[in-house]
Formats: sequence, structure tokens, C-alpha cells
Amino acid sequence: MKFKKVLFSLAAVSLIGTSIQPLSADAARYSDVSYKYWAYKDIQFLSSHKIIGGYGDGSFRPGYTITRKDAAVMLKRVLDPIEPVIDDIEKTEAAQAQEDEAETPEVPGDIPEEPEEPEVPVDPDGILDMTEKSPGFEAVKSAVDAGLLSLKDGAFLPNESLTRDEMAKALAAAFVFKGTETSSFTDVPVEDPYYEAIDAIAYRNITTGYNDGTFRPLEKVTRAQFSAFLSRVFQQPLSYEVRANGQVMETVSTIEEAFVRAEQYTNGTIHPTSNKYKSFSQELASEDKTGIKSGVLMYNGMERKADFTPEFFNHYLSYTTPEGKEMSMFDTFIALGRTYDGGELVESPKNNANYADWQAYIDRTFSEKGLLQNLDKAAEAKGQKANVYISIPYPKHNGSFIDLNGRELANSVYSRYDIVNWYMRQVEKTWDQYNFSNITFKGYYWMNETVRVEDDGLLLSTISQKIHQQNKFLIYAPHATSTNFHNWKSYGFDAAFLQPNAFRFNVNNKVERLHKAFVNAQLYGTGITMEIDSYGLAQASEGVETFTLYTDFAKRYGLDEKGMIFYQGVNMVERMATYDSPIFQTWHRQLTSTFFSE
Repeated sequence: MKFKKVLFSLAAVSLIGTSIQPLSADAARYSDVSYKYWAYKDIQFLSSHKIIGGYGDGSFRPGYTITRKDAAVMLKRVLDPIEPVIDDIEKTEAAQAQEDEAETPEVPGDIPEEPEEPEVPVDPDGILDMTEKSPGFEAVKSAVDAGLLSLKDGAFLPNESLTRDEMAKALAAAFVFKGTETSSFTDVPVEDPYYEAIDAIAYRNITTGYNDGTFRPLEKVTRAQFSAFLSRVFQQPLSYEVRANGQVMETVSTIEEAFVRAEQYTNGTIHPTSNKYKSFSQELASEDKTGIKSGVLMYNGMERKADFTPEFFNHYLSYTTPEGKEMSMFDTFIALGRTYDGGELVESPKNNANYADWQAYIDRTFSEKGLLQNLDKAAEAKGQKANVYISIPYPKHNGSFIDLNGRELANSVYSRYDIVNWYMRQVEKTWDQYNFSNITFKGYYWMNETVRVEDDGLLLSTISQKIHQQNKFLIYAPHATSTNFHNWKSYGFDAAFLQPNAFRFNVNNKVERLHKAFVNAQLYGTGITMEIDSYGLAQASEGVETFTLYTDFAKRYGLDEKGMIFYQGVNMVERMATYDSPIFQTWHRQLTSTFFSE
């Protein structure tokens, strides 16, 4: 148990370290901001870019309210980052006097010293309570001139605390954010003078308000809160390029506007623009160390009723062109065991799987009529090679585990790790018993499509370290609304393939979903999961438009030259190749011409 605790501690450090931006020495020192603090990443992000600093005693003081003057200074650093960051603690009068004295040259005795001029406001009609010598004056004047912060009866009140409505106005004005007038905070009526600004930052997901539906506009903003709001601005693109056939046609400020504009052009695509603090790729992830150029998901749990045969895999390994030329198809096969006898192997109320159920899936995968033996035989007959990934069932997070000796093990992050670790040892031990000559075991596929449960991130980070020690890889395919999928690298995944989830009959906004998936793939460095369901002849006509959209988008965004995996229900590729139906034959031509042509 002690070893496991050390292993999990190391994984936690790894998880934290890889999920944030590289830090400066200043950013890492705060004694009162632990990695568990809710705004930890935001504070570190701003500190690493020298937008905010700490205090001389090594603290950050996240609960202190931020003054209007300090907010103006930070906004100036963001909009015009020239000034170096300094500790935000105010100098004492004595310390300031010592600095002033040290900086004043000695005056010769025979030259009388000129009297110091009294400080007066720069402009009687301007900022009445500040002068050019006031701390932060330049930043304050810039903020006022730009309409980010307002005067009150001619005074700026630099040492008063910033309120949440003022913060909303400052951010909306600074970054020219527009809303949709759809926010419905119960304490911000439409006639509120700050409504448009609050609506704009809510639309940008910079704020979500409180759980009770309020925004609390007059509440004072803390240093941690301001860090979070400002950090969120730069964690997303500030604009998007709309292109047609690779040429930039226009730049728009919101993704929703980009959805509309992209469809006005032939082969329109959307690409996020980088900002000065965060770079976004404008390319999809390509084939990488995982070796996946074209992978196919193969259901092989209890959801598949038929046995596997070498003939079945012939339709996945290659196809014959109309000219009679044989062309290779999928290079990677991903064993996907979704169900066991009595339940599901994913995060589900139906998941009560124990060691015996996981062992049954291993036995099924390696059996004479299972996926691996028949794929190896088919590849041998065709003189081809194929890579294999085997799914890891999701270890339930409720209910005890029963091991193969009948012992009941309490559910914890440690017992969940134990069953996964045992499973991987069993898989590799069983693999070594077979003399597969045409398939290569490349790694594991995480069966769950999201990382939602609190312990899952730590669990995955620990599992991935174990997998990497065996020189294997860990991949997964997050669904379109997956929680935390953008953190996939920090969990230890070597590749991720985002699902658009636009192929279901009941999805209306298919075009928007596809654009959004391809944009997110650029933002977070993922590949894409192509999708089609196992349609029967009676359903085929309903799927024609959808699959045409998928292949069209694949060509628009260049997915045909990148890495992808293909979701095909249970056996849709086989149906495409064998059904005597014009629709299925058209789908097969679309698939092969998009991804497997010369």
C-alpha cells in the first residue's frame, strides 16, 4: 500500500505539472495558494506571464479585494504588456522616502535647492483625485480614456474595491466582447446599465454566476476572482478565421458567427486565432507516435452476437478499386468491449463488473472465434500488418470489487487502480502466450468517453505511467460534450480522437456540431472520430446526408491526410462492402475515396 501511495503522489505531481503553463520563479512561490485551490491554474497562468505578482512575504493573498487602481494596472499589462511585474504590496512611506533620497543627487552647497512643486490634478476636468505622480496614474488614465473604467463625479477612487459589474464592463470593453442578450441572472435586469457587459462575458463563459442564479453585481472582486476572469479571457480564441479552400475570407469574433459565415463559402472552414498569451494550432493532430493513421473501433463485448472470422476482416484490411487494384485500408484495430453478461463496462449505473467479468472479456478477445486470432489470420493471408489497441473497462466507482478468490474489496482509488493493473498484466500475459506474427500490440484504449469523476484524473495519470513503462500507448475518444477533454494530455493520454456526435437521427445542428468538433481538435491538439451507425436497409436513407457531411468535412479540414479513428457501430464497414444496395455502395466509395485512395 505504501508503494501505491507514493506512486499516486508522483502521479498527482505529474498531473498538476503538465496541466498548466510553464511557470516563472515568481509564479511558483506563493505560500498561500496550493495546487488544490480553485483558482490555482488561473493565478499561475497570469503570474507566468507577469500580469500579476505576489507580496514581498511570498504570499498572494487571494482573498484580498482588488482595487480599481490595481485592476487598471493589470489591464494595461494585458493590453500593452511592457511594464515588468512588481510586487503588488504598497511601499511604506518610510521605504519610499529612502528610495527617493537615494535617487536624489547631492546638490552643491553654493546652489540653493529649488522648492518641491505641490502636486495638483493634471486636468481640473479630468481625474480629480490623482496626479501624474500618483501610483498607477498612467494605467488609470488609459483605462478611463478607453472607457474600461468610469469616473465618479470626476474622481477615480483608486483605492476603492472593484465590483463585479465594473469588472464585467472593463473586460467587455477591453476585448470588444458582445453578448446575445440571453443571460438571465436574477439580480441583473435588462435595464441595468451593466447588463450588456455582464451578458457579454457570460456568453463568453468568462463568468457563470452563482449557483442560485445571481451574478451579485455589487459584490467586491477578490484577487483570485479577478485572476480567474482575466485568465479565462486568454484560454480561448479572441477571434476566428473563416477560410474557403485554405484562403482567409474574413475574421469574426465569435464561434457562432463563424458557424454562419463558414457556410456562406464553398468548402468553408473555421480556424482559431492565437492571442499574445496562448497559441492555438490551426491544424488537426496528425499521425504520431501511436502509429494511428486510420483506426477502426471494433465492438467485441457481449454487444456483438456473431463470431469473428478472417473473411470478416478482409473488408477492413483492403478493398478492390473499379480498376481491379487492391488498396490497403485500416492500419489499426481497437478492441471495444462495451458490455459484459449482465451489465456495461463503461461509467454507468449498469456497471457492477468484478474481476471475473473483466477476465471474461479477456477470454473473449483472445478466443478462437474472437477478434485477435481472426485478425491475425486475415492479415497473414493478405500479407499485411496491423496494430492493435485493447480497451480498458471502466473501473466502477461505487460498490465493492470481488476478486477471483471471492474476496470483497472496498471501492477506493487504490482498489480501482488494482483491478486495472491486474487486468493489464493479464492481457499482456495472455498476449505472450500467442505467436501473433501479423498484428502488433500497441497499447490500450480507455473505454470511458469522459473524465468526470474526481479520482479519474489521478487514476489515469497513474495508469498511463504504468503503460508507458511497458513502451505502450494510451488513447481515448472523448464524446462531444465530454468533461475536461481539453486536459487529455495531462491525464497521460498519448492521443485523443474527439467525437462530433452528429450522426444520430435526432441531432438537428449537424453542420454546427461538425465545425465545432474540428475547431476543438485544433484548439486542443486532438484527432477526429469519423462516425456512422450500423444502419439496416430500412434506415439507410436517413443516414445518407449525414455520412456525406462527415466525408465532406474530412476533406475540407484535411482529415484525409491526418490521423483518425472510425466508429462504425458493430459492423458497418462490412455492410458497406457486402450489401447489394446503391446507398451502401455509395457509402463504401465515399469512405475509401476519402481515406484510402492513392
